[in-house]
Amino acid sequence: MTIPANPQRVIASEFSAEALTVGVTPVGIGPNDLKNAFTGKALEGVLNIGDPPDAEKMLALQPDLILMSTFIPQIYPEAVQQLEKIAPVVYIAFEDPIYHGLLTVADALNKQDKAKEWIAEYETDRDAARKQIREALGDETVTIFRIQKGRLRIYLSTNFGGYALRSALDAPAPDAVSAEIAKSPPWTNAVEISLEKLPEYAGDHILLIVSEADEDQAEYKSIADTPIWKGLPAVQEGNVHLLDTSKYYNYDNITVRETMKEMAKMLSE
Repeated sequence: MTIPANPQRVIASEFSAEALTVGVTPVGIGPNDLKNAFTGKALEGVLNIGDPPDAEKMLALQPDLILMSTFIPQIYPEAVQQLEKIAPVVYIAFEDPIYHGLLTVADALNKQDKAKEWIAEYETDRDAARKQIREALGDETVTIFRIQKGRLRIYLSTNFGGYALRSALDAPAPDAVSAEIAKSPPWTNAVEISLEKLPEYAGDHILLIVSEADEDQAEYKSIADTPIWKGLPAVQEGNVHLLDTSKYYNYDNITVRETMKEMAKMLSE
């Protein structure tokens, strides 16, 4: 199928933020995008196409273009065979959310100028936030941890604030974290560590993700009661900042921009 020059009815399985950025409100979205704290109002009433994507729902929307993750053919090959009969499909990889994801969506929707305008505004915000961080922290380091039942993870340079912290804010990382980023495959989200390794990876400032789930909160309390946690300089200095999980869940250009500004404010206070 040929991609239309100016698609009007677009299904954006996981790229609705990028579509909104260039002025296109999708007619259908995937369930992950329903979790986006920054685009919820703009997407009110937009149909959830499900996971796996429901071909009947999509057909009823009469789309002229479908935007899908490159993971979809790997996970749901049978569903892909159906949806590719409905409308042209553009598959997009979860790589750089701004200079790859946004630009790829803009190309598909023929809205390149809109994307360039947004990127220019983002870079102005980014440069101001970087200056704010440099003045507040100097050479002090920052780490993002996530505590869940039975596991402790350190986030690297992509999802759950990693991209905003490392690529956008360019915040200094402890040597152990930098080493993990260097040796991990591109776009690795996180690495699980043991509690005993915590002091090695903990920065002068800790950004902490703990969901509201009872089991995750219990795990956090258990770790927070240990001598290892209490001995961390960031804990002793009051430099532990709890992140709102709902804000940091998605990995798109709008989430990056807003969480970047939020983290810069947290770390500068």
